[in-house]
Amino acid sequence: MSSGLTVAVLGLGETARDIATALQAAEAKVIGFDSGKVKNSPVALAETAQAAVEQADVVLSLNSATIAARTAESVSGSLKSGAIYADLNVGTPALKQKLAAMVSPERFVDVAVLESQTGAAEQPSMEVAGQPAARFIELLAPLGLKLTLVSERAGDAAARAMIRLLIERGLAAVAADTLWAANSLGIETWAMEQLKNEFTAGSEVTLQNLLDSTGKLAKPRSVELTNVAEMLAEAGYESTTLNGIGLTLSHVMHGRKIPFADLSED
Repeated sequence: MSSGLTVAVLGLGETARDIATALQAAEAKVIGFDSGKVKNSPVALAETAQAAVEQADVVLSLNSATIAARTAESVSGSLKSGAIYADLNVGTPALKQKLAAMVSPERFVDVAVLESQTGAAEQPSMEVAGQPAARFIELLAPLGLKLTLVSERAGDAAARAMIRLLIERGLAAVAADTLWAANSLGIETWAMEQLKNEFTAGSEVTLQNLLDSTGKLAKPRSVELTNVAEMLAEAGYESTTLNGIGLTLSHVMHGRKIPFADLSED
């Protein structure tokens, strides 16, 4: 039995295909469009983006942040009354707000697709922001999508996505730099075990202790890192992250408070 919902999917990359397939399996009518050549499309294809969105209740744009504005501009005049336009591309809050203005804030939602941290094949979770965010969730959640309401302000989901990227990519960069540094000293196997132990033993208490001690001990930690840099220089390795860490400690030493850090005396 059909859900009665028509969804247009603009862009048919891997994530878009997964979402389109799931929606179609849930009995939504799904119409796809991609400006490139599409092989083995899981859904019916329209000849143009405008044709894809004309009868759609919900439009999902999953092409690229570089063409998100061009895509929104090209189809905004073809949206039917009451349709919701969702941008699922990885973009900045400013871009999402620009798109909302182009489409109309009353019908635009900013959606952040969350990456799976397990590596398992599963339907992605999404965070949604924008004036019609609650309505968007009301329409699509019954079809099996994992959706969380963030706010009614376009750009808030994108902001969370950007910070999440900073956390994940930052941790990955520090881990890589650590292993390169350890390799220059011939102890990369030991260092890998140390990294594993840090992740395994980590907890909310660990994070709080790190923030608190950094806020209280920025100066001695800066001295420690100077010694680390000297050791690595002797080994012929130039760290890719030490300068950034040093800049952070410098800011703390000059009075910049770390949010949530407890600086009270024990």
